[in-house]
Order: sequence, then C-alpha cells, then structure tokens
Amino acid sequence: MIRKAAGCRPTKWLLLAGTLLAGAALLAGCSGTVTREEQLARTDIAQAKSRYRPEDAKPPLPVLTADSGLPDLIRYALVNNPRVESTFHDWAAAVQEITTARSLPDLMLNFSAEISRGIPNLSAALMTDPGMNWPGPGKLPLKAEAAYSEAMKRRALFEDELLATALAVKRAYYQLWVLGEQVRWTRETLAIVDEMESLARRRAIVGKVTQQDVLRAQMEHDQLTIQLANLEDSRGPLLARLRSALGLGPDQPAPPFALRLEPKPADFTEQSLLETAFARNPRLKEVHSEVMQAMALYQLARKSTVPDYSFGVGVSGGMNPVAMTRSLGITLPIWRDKIAAEIARGRAGVGAAKARLAAEQLDLAVRFAETAYAWREADRNCTLYAARLLPKAKAALDSARGGYPAGMTPLADLLEAERALLGYHLDYAMAAGQREMVLAEMSLVILGRWPEGVAALLPEAPPEPVHGDRPPHKG
Repeated sequence: MIRKAAGCRPTKWLLLAGTLLAGAALLAGCSGTVTREEQLARTDIAQAKSRYRPEDAKPPLPVLTADSGLPDLIRYALVNNPRVESTFHDWAAAVQEITTARSLPDLMLNFSAEISRGIPNLSAALMTDPGMNWPGPGKLPLKAEAAYSEAMKRRALFEDELLATALAVKRAYYQLWVLGEQVRWTRETLAIVDEMESLARRRAIVGKVTQQDVLRAQMEHDQLTIQLANLEDSRGPLLARLRSALGLGPDQPAPPFALRLEPKPADFTEQSLLETAFARNPRLKEVHSEVMQAMALYQLARKSTVPDYSFGVGVSGGMNPVAMTRSLGITLPIWRDKIAAEIARGRAGVGAAKARLAAEQLDLAVRFAETAYAWREADRNCTLYAARLLPKAKAALDSARGGYPAGMTPLADLLEAERALLGYHLDYAMAAGQREMVLAEMSLVILGRWPEGVAALLPEAPPEPVHGDRPPHKG
C-alpha cells in the first residue's frame, strides 16, 4: 500500500497529492512484458486478418456469373459465411486474452479524511487492489501459456469452420450436379417413352397390338412425369443448402454458376496420408491445444503453495518532517487439503485431455479407413456403370426398339430395357457425385488440406512455444 497523509496545510497537501497523482498516471501508462506466446499469436492473427478481414472490413466478394465454377463459390462462402466470421472473432478475442492473463493487477489510488480534535487530517493511498493479490513468481507465465493454448484452440475452430464451409459448398454443388444429370436423363427417357406410345398407337390402329400396349406406355409416361417433377422440386432444398453455405439469407436468390464435374484420381492406401491427417486435422489440433492448456493449468495448480502478495509505499504530509510508510503482505497457503485438491484436479484435467486426444486419433483413423473405402466403392461403381452396364443397357434398349415395330420384341421387354438404362444413368450420376463428395470430405475435413484453386485465408500454424523451465509432467 502506498499511503500519504496531509495535514491542515493546503500547499503541502496539494504538492504531495499532485506528486502522488503524477506517479499514478505514469504507472497507468506502463506496459507489461510481451511473452513469446503472445507475440506468436499476435503475428498469426495479424496475418490471417490481412487475408480474411483487411482493414477490419469484409473484402470484396467474388462476382458470380453463369461461368463461375466451384472455386468461385468456395471463395465467396469463406468470406461471406457468418459462422466463419464468428469463429474468427472468437479467435481474435482469445488472442487478446493472453495479454490480460500475463498482466499484473491494477493499482488503486485511495483518498480518505478524518478529523481529530477539530483538525482535518487528509490522506491518500496508492496500493494494490485489496480484492486481488499480486500473483507469486511463475504464475503469470503459466496463465499466459494457458491463454495461448485457448487461442490456439480457437484458431483450430476457425480453421475447422473454414474447411467445413468449403465442404458444405462442395456437397451442395455436387448434389446439384447429380440432380441435373438425373433430370437430363429422365427427360430423355420420357421422350423415348413418348415415342413408344406413339408407335404403340399406330400399331394398335392396324391391329398389330392390343390397346394394352398403349395403356402400358401411358402408365410409364405418367410415372416418369411424376418422377421428373419430384426431381425438379428437390432443387429447392439443395439451393437452400448452397445459399446457407454461401452466407445468403432465404430471401436472397441463389447466384448464377456453372455445374461442372471434373473427376480427380485419388489413392488412399498410403500410410503417409494418415500421418498427414494426424498432423493437419483441425479437430486434432483443437484437442491438442486442450492438452497443452490442461498441462499449463496443472503446473499453475502446483504453484498453489507459492504465496501471493500485496504492498504499499506512502508518505504523510501532516507531519514535519514528512514521514514515509511502507507495507507488505503475503498470503499464507496453509490449507493443505485445498492445495492437494487443486493439484489433483489439474492432474485429472491433463489425463482427461490426453484421453480425448487419444480417442480423437482413434476416431480419425476409423474415419480415414471408412472414407477411403467409400471412395474406392464409388470409384468401382463408376467404372462398372460407365464401362460395362451403361453400354450393355443402351445396346439392349436399341435392340428392343428395333425389334418392337417388327413384332419381335414385346412392349413389356422394351419398357424393361428403358427402365434399366434410366436406372443405370441415375445410379452412375449418384456414384460420380458420391465419389467427389467423399474425396472432398477426405481432403478438407480429414486431411485438413486447403481447397484447390482457392487462396489460403489462414497461414501455417505458428510453432509451438518451448518451455524449457517447465517441470516434467508425471502421471
């Protein structure tokens, strides 16, 4: 506590009070020592901000036209999606929290007056905040380390949201491509059925077939008409998903873009890809930051035996000569059961965080294997439909269409061949879209790779701080 008492002499009191206020003002302008973690985090967030929110504003959005492709949509979504923006601001706030965590508590300037035997005695005190002790040695760096780990967790959440948004755009885009292909083949098949009905009518007129062929062709026409209407109606929910990923409201129309599918080869058998997933996966980064934070909090709990303190220095202006007063206080951490409980809680927190990390690694290995299998399955199906089933089904339909006018092929066989070819076309479109969606999930969500053709909004992760003075964790 800094204490200063002034007697009845206003000049001396004003002089001493002014000196005290000037000292407090100088202290208020002080800055703490920036830690290495804080510098790393601030440099990292500044680089990301220059790409994502330069000048604290949303950069110009890409202009989407009828020729815009998937990379254009992804760029638009990453900049405009409010969920991405929310996680960015959470990260920025967590970086600022590092400064708060490593800073000393504020001082307090206190004035008081008392009257003794009719003589006013004024005093002023500059002291530590009575409600908050100054932490003992080694505690502030650990608090800053825990805050840094929280900032790195928020960074991982921002990265995860970026990649998840890119995946949402890709899924909606590929689903719309699949829908477009299914609508196209259904329309073409409907035209074939209409041709069948017309041919059946002409043959029925001359008595070569019964009216039953005409009715069968009409029923097939009605079924395909309803199927086509359902397909076209399903475009609405898919466009709503795309608008949501792009950050557009329900009252905003979907922007124009071009639907193109460019299959890319992939090989998920290499062990190095799984190692890449362990190193880059955003979810693992998040849980790893939780482990580092838990370890810092555990080390902080171990310092519960280190006392905190308070202090003060003052002068008395009511005495001649001026008297100076000093005070020092320390906390007494005597409650051994409380200290033991805090340390045990910190140790349990480390154990729980490490267990979550191990569980996430196991889950990631399973997801990697399942996604790799799903891609290989979709790729095999695409090859099956494109190389074998579709050519044979088309040949069978052509043969049936050629045999029906001559009475060599019943209409039922012709309709069956038409259904088979349409089904294979629909299944092929589904398999091709599924292959690209699985590949996108593997690349973005599991491997943590940045989308192709899109400039990275997030720099490489900063290096982990080295804490050479930290005692090794046991148990």
